[in-house]
Amino acid sequence: MLDGELDAASVRRVMVHSDACPSCRGFLKGIRIQARSHRDLHAAMAGQGFVDVPGADGATIRVGADELRRQLTANGVQLARIFYELGRGFVLMGISPNYSRVVQREPVPIPDMFQRGRNLLDEVARLAGAPSSSDEGTEWVRARELFGEEWRRSPAQNLEKGVELLRETLHLDPEHHEARIYLGHALHMAGDLPRAAGEFRSVLERTREPSTRGFALLNLGNIHLEEGQPDQAEQLFLELVASGAIQDTPQFGLIYFNLALAYGMQERFEECHRWLERLYVEMPHKRRMIAEEFRCREDFVDALSRHPSVYASLAHSFPCWFPDKEAC
Repeated sequence: MLDGELDAASVRRVMVHSDACPSCRGFLKGIRIQARSHRDLHAAMAGQGFVDVPGADGATIRVGADELRRQLTANGVQLARIFYELGRGFVLMGISPNYSRVVQREPVPIPDMFQRGRNLLDEVARLAGAPSSSDEGTEWVRARELFGEEWRRSPAQNLEKGVELLRETLHLDPEHHEARIYLGHALHMAGDLPRAAGEFRSVLERTREPSTRGFALLNLGNIHLEEGQPDQAEQLFLELVASGAIQDTPQFGLIYFNLALAYGMQERFEECHRWLERLYVEMPHKRRMIAEEFRCREDFVDALSRHPSVYASLAHSFPCWFPDKEAC
């Protein structure tokens, strides 16, 4: 789970399992040790540059501030992954009612796990011995505040909680690109297009990994489409196609639809036809879904309505979409 190798459903099962498994509870003990390390590091930096801490055998050992920093950095990355999984879940519940229904069928309901997470961080703060008003353990105080409110049920509130958790993820691990992509997506859904675009641009500046860049290119291009800038969207979509990411991640094949929209909005209908043809031929199982998408694209349909001959040509080539969408 911490290495990011499990899907969301498996992550939830691991979280449920860890409540009963002694080995996994040992990992949570490591989190408590991290809280104490925060306190020790504060003491070391305020004093002689080292601190005396209990060793494994109970004896006192002297640890320097550099070693404490190293331990905290390693543990912080692990904690960031946990916040990422929680944040992603809240974001998905905020944008998809179906996802919410799936989550609620888990053996332990999400509200219960939400309460357990809050109780766990309360215990961490108690064991660390640092009051909330102190500078010691401030990262843990901030983390605990994420669980400081009652369970939220509206999609907008779930989206807000996901944004909080994902921002905490990036505070701990600025190079967690998947968290940044989900944060950008959540901000987009909330209507904050400038900040959403900024997150996607940050991903493109920080990584060369094709699949990660592909998601950033796709999302940033969609923002440009929404802002009425199809020429800028076109450049991003073509970069995604040229990267070869579609071969490794087939879901990127829907970029053909996005490209068709970008060209159609510019009234460059030959290119529009070419990308629709690729989509129609290469992804026949997506035809009904794309028909539904066309119903939501009034800007695209308006562009076609000004060119009856173009619309007739598209209707001849793609009867599933123009004009008889029920032909799928």
